[in-house]
Order: sequence, then structure tokens, then C-alpha cells
Amino acid sequence: MGTIFGIFLTSLILSMALTPAVIRIAQKFNLVDRLSARKVHSIPVPRIGGVAIFLACFLGGASCFFYKTDITVTIFQDPRIIWLAFGSLVIFGLGLIDDIWRLGYMAKFSVQILAGIIAYSGGLRIELITFLPQHSLAQIGLSLPVTVFWVVLVINAINLIDGLDGLAAGVGFLVCLVLLILSILGGRYVPAAVLAALAGALLGFLVFNSNPASIFMGDGGSYFIGFMLASVSMMGSIKGQTAASILIPMIALGLPLMETVWSTIRRFIYGQKVFSPDRDHIHHRLIALGLSQKRAVLILYGITVLMGCVSIAMVYSHDNKTALLLLLFAAGTIIGIQKLGYLDFLRSDSFRYWLKDVSDEAGISWERRSFLNFQMAIQNSEDFENMWKNLSKAVKWLNLDLVELRIENKSRLDSQNAHFFWWNKERGDDSDDDRDSFLKRKTLMKLELPLTPNVNGPSNDNGTYGTLWLVKDLKRDPLSHYTMRRIEHLRRTVIKTIEKIG
Repeated sequence: MGTIFGIFLTSLILSMALTPAVIRIAQKFNLVDRLSARKVHSIPVPRIGGVAIFLACFLGGASCFFYKTDITVTIFQDPRIIWLAFGSLVIFGLGLIDDIWRLGYMAKFSVQILAGIIAYSGGLRIELITFLPQHSLAQIGLSLPVTVFWVVLVINAINLIDGLDGLAAGVGFLVCLVLLILSILGGRYVPAAVLAALAGALLGFLVFNSNPASIFMGDGGSYFIGFMLASVSMMGSIKGQTAASILIPMIALGLPLMETVWSTIRRFIYGQKVFSPDRDHIHHRLIALGLSQKRAVLILYGITVLMGCVSIAMVYSHDNKTALLLLLFAAGTIIGIQKLGYLDFLRSDSFRYWLKDVSDEAGISWERRSFLNFQMAIQNSEDFENMWKNLSKAVKWLNLDLVELRIENKSRLDSQNAHFFWWNKERGDDSDDDRDSFLKRKTLMKLELPLTPNVNGPSNDNGTYGTLWLVKDLKRDPLSHYTMRRIEHLRRTVIKTIEKIG
């Protein structure tokens, strides 16, 4: 225990000494976080605090080389430490470069995957998951992809919560503390030593990163913390061979992991880019509720402590009690998400419309499948007369009142133009006067759709095959939810059919 505490204390002192030096360097070279609509700070702040965290953790961990104990001997004999250091250096370098020059998400994602492969190559891997029918992931060839996914997930999880002063550093410290306790209780002193070094570095950095922050950790710091937590959590099972070795760290990392998963789901539902930044994270929601930065951070600290207590309790609970804890954890998560207003769309028609749109776009809704039959009939037409007959059926199914099709310059068939017209008989007789009076109504939706070629094909001088004209009386029959979408499907089908016949 003395060795573990010594490593922690050394990293703490180094972090408190190095951080002010990094602040001065960042200010000298203008390496500061600029103001933007997505930022919550009001003045430029140095953004390379990850340098202080990285150096304090490495030097603090290396201090064990200067004294010999049973724990340090065990550390020296563990080859995984070299791979852990190498992988952390790679991922920290990526984050630091991004802090200075800003990289694209594909470059960052690729190096994150590389870091996961490095961890796997060094024996830091997920091999056993007991809730699977076949426990060993290595036997079914999933150990590498699951390990890489876990590393990338935790790296981005820590990065996503780095939005308020002291949030990522504080949450990282609390998670380190929980995993450190679990490692010591389980007699796993190698990961305990690494966690002690990281915890000391984070606690010292928090002195300068707490609100109002005088320095930010940047991507270099968040990537490094995420990689270290992901890798150390894979250093052996916490409950032996009776439980999933990764489940306990997942609970301890519940807040950042929940943020990452929910952000991905939220952006997918709202049609946003998955990797695009926004101001709709959990900490942003708390600020929007009227909380100050300090209070919001304290609430998130409390959630992290609670999740840490749950993970510790799971170590000593029986299977039925573990299931109950997980159930309570899931219920609390859902309630928390609902309180933040993330599930408001579930209580409104918007979610129902979203499901309808998804099913319609996927082609599995009844309406979409029914209209597809009309499209297929039109496209299978052998001539323009047959195409018009099938087109008229589709128009009637859409409850349109008038349709006119003009095909100009059929080129390869003959030099004559084709003109087809249909008008709903319920409007009166088929005289021109009746149609003219009908077309003067103010409740009509009139669409003139040019039949523009999908490819370079035979068209007239105006660059079209002709015109499709559609009219609907909205007073008599309002538009259905997908009428405009079906009309566009119809237009494209007519164009394809003209190209095929011509």
C-alpha cells in the first residue's frame, strides 16, 4: 500500500508543479481554446493541459524505479506495462497534434483504432464475457474487434464529457478511485499502480481546471485518460472467472459511456452527423435548466460516485442481487434522461411520424408497398398508351383531380408528340368550360413537373422529355402525409419508363 500511495503522491506533486508551466507555454505560443457558440467559457483558455497530465502520470509511475518493493518487482515483470506506455504515447500524441493543428475525424478515428490494436497486441484485451453462450471471445474470433471497440468507446466517452470546467478531470479521477479500490481489494497491484499515477495526475490538474478554469486538458488529455482507463480496466477480471471482467468498469464509467451512446442515438434520430459537435450533451442540458457550471459539475460528480458505489457493490453481491442492481441502474438512467428532456419526442406525435418516415423510407409500410405496385406497372409498360393507363390508376389512388402528360419529341419512336389528359368526372362534364372554371378555384394545388432525363438521353430543346401536370382540390381532400413524396416517386418512374420505351 505504501508503494501505491507513494506513486499517487508523486504524480500529484508533479501535476501541480507542471500545470502552471504548461499554462505559461500555451499562452506564449497562443495555444488557447477560442470562443465559439458551442463553448461555455467567456475568455480564451490554454488547451494543452493534457501535457501536464501525461508527464505527471508517466513520471509518477516511473518513480517506482527508484525503490524496490514487492509491488515494483511485480510491475517490472509485467510486459503489458511497455505496451500500455506505447499505446498511451500514440494516443496522447494524436490528441496533442489535434489540439495544435486540428485533424479530421477520420484521421483521429483511425489512430484510435491503432491504439486499440496496440493494447490488444500487448495482452490488454477482453477475452471473457460470461453472459454470452460461449464465454471465450478468442474462440469465436471476437476478442480483437471487441477490445478495439471498447478502447475507442472509452476514449471518445471521456472526450465528449470534457465540456465544463473540471468535469472530465473530476469524473476521470473518481473512476480511477473506484477502479483503484477494486484493484487493491482484488490483489491486482499492477493496474492499481497505474491507476494511482493517473489519479494523482488528475487530482493535481483539477486544482487549475476547476471552475473558473485556467487551463483545459484538450484532446491530448481526454484521449490519454480514456485510453488509460480502457486499458487498465482490461488488466484481468475483478470478480475472478465468475463475471464479465468488463461489466464492473462499464458501470464505473457509466456517465461518460451513457453520454457517448445517447449522443450517437440522438444524432441518428435527428439526422445529424454522428461526429459533429453540438450543445445538447448532458452537461449542456443541466446548464439550460438554470444550473451554474459548478452545480452542474457537482451533480455529475455525484452520479459518478453513485455508479462507482454500484460497481463496488456488484463485486460482493450474488447473481440475483447483481441483476437487481443493474435493473435499478437502468431505471435511474431512463429517469435521468427523461428529466433532462431528451425523451420529450416520445410523448408527442413527432416520434410516431419519425417511425412512419423510417418505415416508409425502408419500403416496409403498407402505403409504400402498395404504391410500389403502381410504379412497377408503369415501368413495365410497353408503349406510351399502356403507360398512361397505369399512370392514371396511380393518380386515382393518390386522390388527384386532374393529370396531364405531354411527351415532346419522342425521337427514336417517331416525330409525333404525345398528349394524355384525365380529369375527375365528379367535377362535372368533360367540357373545356367546366375544366377552365374548375382550374380557377383558389383551393387547388397545381404542380407542373418537368420530366428531366435521369441520364443524357433524347430530349427536346428544353432538356426535358415533356411535362407532367397534376392538380388537386385541397378543400375537397387534404394532402395525406406522403402525397408529395409519392408524386416525386411517380415523376421519376415516368421518366425511367419514357427512357426505356424511347
